[in-house]
Amino acid sequence: MEKKYRKLWFRRGAIGCTLIGAGLSITLDALAHRLSDADWWVWAGEGTAGLVVFIAGLAFFGDAVRYRVHMDREG
Repeated sequence: MEKKYRKLWFRRGAIGCTLIGAGLSITLDALAHRLSDADWWVWAGEGTAGLVVFIAGLAFFGDAVRYRVHMDREG
């Protein structure tokens, strides 16, 4: 069972970290658009999408922590 949790922990952690980084990058790009006086719908839409990706990354990362706790309890 520990092998199953290890695989889930690794996958969820990798996906979570990737999404967190991508979400921050998208959000910071939206900030750059905002500072360069782009139309509001450009930076607002991109910023919203970036925050959605970032929050999804946090959810995956939290799930990875849960599987890590399961691994520690069994091992």
